[in-house]
Amino acid sequence: MRRKIIILLLIAIFTTFGYAQSEKINIKTDQLKEVNYLKMDDFYLTHYLYIDLFLRENLFPEANPEDVSSIINALKKYVSVENKLEIEIEKPGKRNYLIRFAILKKDDGTELLIAFTNWTVKKKEFEKEIKLENDSYTRWYFLNGNKMTYRKDMSNENDYSSMNKSDLANAYLFDELTDNDSEIKKTIEEYLKQSDLSISDEIMANLILLKYQIFKKENNNVAKQTEYLDELFEINKSESNLRGLQMAFNATKFQIELAK
Repeated sequence: MRRKIIILLLIAIFTTFGYAQSEKINIKTDQLKEVNYLKMDDFYLTHYLYIDLFLRENLFPEANPEDVSSIINALKKYVSVENKLEIEIEKPGKRNYLIRFAILKKDDGTELLIAFTNWTVKKKEFEKEIKLENDSYTRWYFLNGNKMTYRKDMSNENDYSSMNKSDLANAYLFDELTDNDSEIKKTIEEYLKQSDLSISDEIMANLILLKYQIFKKENNNVAKQTEYLDELFEINKSESNLRGLQMAFNATKFQIELAK
C-alpha cells in the first residue's frame, strides 16, 4: 500500500468538464490556437495531474474544483506537439506557481506529455521562472491512444507475476495496455472474495473497484461504492493505520465534487 495510497490519490474521476476560468489561473501563452490534440480519457488526465501538480510537494493543495477544471480544460484545448501552454497560478508569497505543458514526439513515434514547473525540489521553493537545467520539479507521461501512463506504471516497469490480485487489477487499470482492461473487474472481485483480508486490504481493494467504476463511467455504481466506503471508514474509525487510505478517499470525493 504503500505506493498504491499515492496512486489512489491520483484517481481521475470526472469524464467531462464545464469550462470555467478561475480568477487565480492565467493562461500566459500568446496567440493561443485551439487544437484539441489530446485524446486520452479524462480519467487519466486527472488521475495523474491533480496529485502531481497540486498535492505533491505541497504545490497548491488549496486548489478548488474551479482551479483544477480551468487548467485541465486549457490543457485539453490548446496543447499539442506544435503548441506549448504556459500557466501562471496566483498564490500567496512573493512568487506565483508556473507550469509549462509540452508534448514531445520521439523519433519512434512515442509521445510524451511533459509538465515543467518553477518549483525546485532541493530548495523547496518557487523560482522566479522555469529553469529546465536545474532541479525544477518535472513530470512526464506516455500517451497511447486514450491512455496516459506515468513512467513507473508502464507494464515493462512491473512484474505482474509477483502481484496479488488487488495490485494486479490496479496495474491493469493504469498501464499503457488496453488488452488487459477487460480483466480488471474480475480480478478485483476475486480478491475481495478472500476471507482473510485485513480491513486495510479490503478498503484498498474497494477503492480500486471504485476507480474502475469511475473509468467505466458507471455513475450509479460510483455513488453506491462511495457510500459503502464511507460506511467502512466509519465502522473502522478507531483503526490508526487507515489514515493514508482516508486521505486517498477524501481526495476522491473532492474529485467527485469537481465533476458536478
